[in-house]
Amino acid sequence: MTYLPRTHRLADLTWPEIDELRPHAPVAIVPLGATEQHGLGMAQRTDTARAEAVADMVARRMSPQVVVTPTIPVGMSEHHMAFPGTLTLSPVTLQQIVVELVTSLHRHGWRRIFVLTGHGGNNAAVDVAVSRLRAEFTDTHIAWSGVTPVVSDLVKQNSDSPVRGHSCEIETSQALYVDPELVLPDRLVRGSATLDDLDPAGRLARSHPGIQFPQGYDALSRTGNLGDPRLATAELGALLVDAVVDRVCDFLTGLIGLPDRSPAPPPAHIALETS
Repeated sequence: MTYLPRTHRLADLTWPEIDELRPHAPVAIVPLGATEQHGLGMAQRTDTARAEAVADMVARRMSPQVVVTPTIPVGMSEHHMAFPGTLTLSPVTLQQIVVELVTSLHRHGWRRIFVLTGHGGNNAAVDVAVSRLRAEFTDTHIAWSGVTPVVSDLVKQNSDSPVRGHSCEIETSQALYVDPELVLPDRLVRGSATLDDLDPAGRLARSHPGIQFPQGYDALSRTGNLGDPRLATAELGALLVDAVVDRVCDFLTGLIGLPDRSPAPPPAHIALETS
């Protein structure tokens, strides 16, 4: 008979349940979120809710092979701090939180770990953290991604605004699907949606793909959002989020099928010839 856990959420299980589940659940997902402004009509916990929802959907789909840690609800949001209520960690602090959380999972036997961030501002810190962890835990497969970038092809096909990416029609659609209470539809307004809506620095930043020139959101948009969230629909959110779940599940199935990583060999001692 297939083993089925009472829940896939690690924090809701007792330690004996976790001990029993561990051999059946080779993958641990670590969701990361943020507490930051999302324009006039969307809650600050939007990124946290999206990461948590995707992680839960993946775990339910793949049960019992996946467990999910508690979601880290504050991320790197310095670029939103001009708006009241935004909370931020420093990049070094977020990086260390990821490292120490994954280290805990490693000590309990997990050797396949997936970090899922719902907030793009976390990306740099996560990338460095994963690089550190791969070097330290050479017996462990560690991967990470954002939510929306997994379906960038679908985003391109289904978005209307040339400038988008924060509280736009894409992110708002996802929010309407995973938790409609995140959105106040009557307060949604068009943000900076074209290059003409941006100041000179914003236009420069958005006109040269591949070049990083970060701007604070108070400079990019008076309301704090890009694109046009009034165009969002729960149906589009379902299309995007369900595709993210499909693709993450496909990746994790492949990750489970990989051979374990071998511990790094000691450095080779190279004999130098002397004349």
